[in-house]
Amino acid sequence: MLRHIALPLAALIAPLAAHAQIAPAEQAAIDLALSRGQTLYAYDQAAWHGTDDLLTRIKDPEKRVGGYIVDGPASAPTLIFFDRGQADPHAVYIARFRDNKLVSGRMLGDKDDRTLSPARKAMIAARARGLAAWQAAKPLYCGTAHPNTVVLPPERAGGPYLVYVMTPQTENNAWPFGGHFRVEVNADGTTGASRSFTRSCITVDVGSKKPEALMITHSLDPVPTEIHVFTALSAHLPIAVATSAQRVWWVTGTSIEVRPLK
Repeated sequence: MLRHIALPLAALIAPLAAHAQIAPAEQAAIDLALSRGQTLYAYDQAAWHGTDDLLTRIKDPEKRVGGYIVDGPASAPTLIFFDRGQADPHAVYIARFRDNKLVSGRMLGDKDDRTLSPARKAMIAARARGLAAWQAAKPLYCGTAHPNTVVLPPERAGGPYLVYVMTPQTENNAWPFGGHFRVEVNADGTTGASRSFTRSCITVDVGSKKPEALMITHSLDPVPTEIHVFTALSAHLPIAVATSAQRVWWVTGTSIEVRPLK
């Protein structure tokens, strides 16, 4: 596995600062990367903290729980764990979050309404289709633990679900950039475009250091992707992303821009 550490950035960024002009198509891609990356992070945080809460409330979850989905706005998502082996899934546990913090979580019993809405059932079906597509494609995967999954709802009426299968972070201060996969799943269950986000397993490992930023090269896209936004939020650090357009972008959880290091 390639390991890239944080390096002094001024010498690299300053000579490329002149390439700051952004084409309209690039700006559209940047806006999409920000929106997707922020939602990915919020949903992933909900899954993480909700799982921790679930495990304090249930014994042998592998016998009852078939998986999870997260929906709702990034600022206030809802996590639902659903039951295992059911053609018509029902909720087992539900948790609500605000600003990436658990607000409430509870197991659902026989006297509770465990019915899932058609929209949530569609997300569960998309997750299953996406995982099957990932397994069939056998794309680059950089973990030994089970992957994390996130399903984003359609961004427009009739649009596809976006299913992400992602390499989990397993070490503090080491963030995987490689091994993340995205596939589109249509409402009829067919799969569309898919992609990996790197060609190799890249982990940015800073050890015990507290760097000013992380740095990575990215040759697959002219601008940073949602994975860079997601990782900046996960690391609580900006990321300098050198792209195939010979520019260096400064990526945070709220912005993507070309600028020199201050």
